[in-house]
Amino acid sequence: MLRICANLLKQRTSQVLVSTRLTSTDPSSGSINAAHDKFSEREKALENSYFRKQNDELMAKLRKRHEELEKQSDDIEQEQEKIEAEIKKLEKQREELAKKTQKQTKK
Repeated sequence: MLRICANLLKQRTSQVLVSTRLTSTDPSSGSINAAHDKFSEREKALENSYFRKQNDELMAKLRKRHEELEKQSDDIEQEQEKIEAEIKKLEKQREELAKKTQKQTKK
């Protein structure tokens, strides 16, 4: 008889504990950490360090990508300067050829 009562009592208390856990209606973010005990503080610290690490990794990727884009931009500017110099050189040659042909047609 005593065992039956003990088993019933265990079932009832476990049902009460489960129902209170499932029916928590605290919609605020971080409601798990609302207890403010050492475990919740540790969990919050771990969560913050995780997101800080993620943020640092993203920033490192962004910095690396920015450096790559700056290098590409510098390369493009150098190529553009070379092309502009080549254009000026070709224009100068064209002008010289035009002058030579004018001199030859005048003779």
